[in-house]
Amino acid sequence: MAEWQTKSFSEVAVVEAVARQANVYLVIQPIRPGAETRLCSRFLSLNHSGDLVLEAPGTQTDRKKVFLPIGWEVLMKFPVGDFLLQAPSRVLGHCQYARRPARRIDAIVVERVGKVACLNRRKHPRREIDPAIVVAASVWPVDALRAGRCPDPRTGVLANRSRGGLGIRLDRPLPGQVGCEVIVRLEDRSAESCTICRAVLKHCTPVPDGKWLAGLGNVVELGPGQAVPLMESLLLPRT
Repeated sequence: MAEWQTKSFSEVAVVEAVARQANVYLVIQPIRPGAETRLCSRFLSLNHSGDLVLEAPGTQTDRKKVFLPIGWEVLMKFPVGDFLLQAPSRVLGHCQYARRPARRIDAIVVERVGKVACLNRRKHPRREIDPAIVVAASVWPVDALRAGRCPDPRTGVLANRSRGGLGIRLDRPLPGQVGCEVIVRLEDRSAESCTICRAVLKHCTPVPDGKWLAGLGNVVELGPGQAVPLMESLLLPRT
């Protein structure tokens, strides 16, 4: 009879996060006064030593790459299923990661994780959307619509949803900064009409296939008569 190998919660959590190439946020000391202290990255793989390979981190606003010196301590925060986890680590080096045979991307190597702490359990678990069910999504910045303009929307498809949250896959990142308000129109062909919601941009991060995933929170569906000026702006010629 084969022996079962006992693995700790921390080991299992890290394996799951890497296998799923989960998003990871790196909390660091600011490199310069006023610089961002929370950077976006993604798990890529484990190297032969068991250390973690992460996509080169970038800022949350414009994904501009940030160089992290060897030896710097980082605090990683990442989701696994319904849990939000965190683990301390430090930068061991920099490398080129072969995402595909003909494509290499900048990456960093951080020390293997010793202990993972659970910050919280998600109150509203995400539900992934079946890829065969295509729900188109258009996103506009609220500020532009309030000003009586109707710019071309960022268009994509609904990737996941939870109570109060939406995930939308896009070809390009959203132009607004994290925390800005947006209007979302979901075009579900099985529904009698499109759903229009107001939401707040929580993050916009790249995903492995070259697309972007916009995470929207505080999602509230707009009923008839609740936001007439915004509805009127959607009818204006696009600028």
